[in-house]
Amino acid sequence: MTLTAALPFGSIAVGQTTTKTVTVTNTGAIHALVVSSAASSDPVEFVLSSSGTCGAIPVTVAPKTSCTLAVAFTPNSVGAHSASLTLSDNSTTSPQHSSLTGTGIVDLTTSASSLVFPNVKIGSTAVKELNVINHQTQAVTLNQQFSGNNASDFSITGGTCTATLAASTTCLLDVTFTARALGTESATLSIADSPDPLSPYTVALSTGPTIPATVTPVTVAFGTLTTSSKTRDLTVTNLSKVALPVGESISGANASDFAVTGGTCGTSAASNSSCTIAVTFTPTGGGAAESASMAVTIGSDPSSPYSISLTGTGP
Repeated sequence: MTLTAALPFGSIAVGQTTTKTVTVTNTGAIHALVVSSAASSDPVEFVLSSSGTCGAIPVTVAPKTSCTLAVAFTPNSVGAHSASLTLSDNSTTSPQHSSLTGTGIVDLTTSASSLVFPNVKIGSTAVKELNVINHQTQAVTLNQQFSGNNASDFSITGGTCTATLAASTTCLLDVTFTARALGTESATLSIADSPDPLSPYTVALSTGPTIPATVTPVTVAFGTLTTSSKTRDLTVTNLSKVALPVGESISGANASDFAVTGGTCGTSAASNSSCTIAVTFTPTGGGAAESASMAVTIGSDPSSPYSISLTGTGP
């Protein structure tokens, strides 16, 4: 009597079932083979089924013939699994053994476990792509939701994923971050699929510090003066919901001929509003071209200080 020595199931998604068969052969030429019992050492994950050609135990196999016994493998966790199928029969070599092996794999995976968004200006957006892969041999239903500190600032805005993901296929999610809060933001994206005993799966979402202000223009050209001095304004726009400290400094070859002389900002920019910084050019170079650099610092702004180029020529 012979029995298939090893039955490898390969990689199977957790909770899903795959069935394979072992072959029982009566190598004798005269006597019938009687299999009185068949048992798996792991009757939960490796289950002997009745779908083989041998039929129900006890089994009688005529001389020089064979039949099959079906074994179903259903992994209940990720990783390698093994068991032994033992057959008792009326041969002199009884009992017979067949080695059963298989690996449980995650039913669903994503192309990244975390998404990190760049610094984004408050009110603006950034988009990251995420692939979702169904490793099962059956379709699953998909559902996504956000949780965490800044959940409302993240959303799914496109991609190819729908409510159903076909077997052994991949779809794409466009995850969009809309900057609304001052500083860094974070949330968790949960992707649930069904059927899947390991669902849901999470993706950590984080951002760099948001950019809460703009300073314009970046170049202030006073031109050639026809008067002893000239004043121009810079505009600071605070996009956030809180007041932000504002500071200025001027450096460079002709720094002493440029000065902050007023404006509406003062030492802070009010929330959700714009204010001005007045810069006055008073040349002392007697008609020569002059230049300096102005640094505008904005509190809690990762783009700060803003560098402003100042140029002008005296009369």
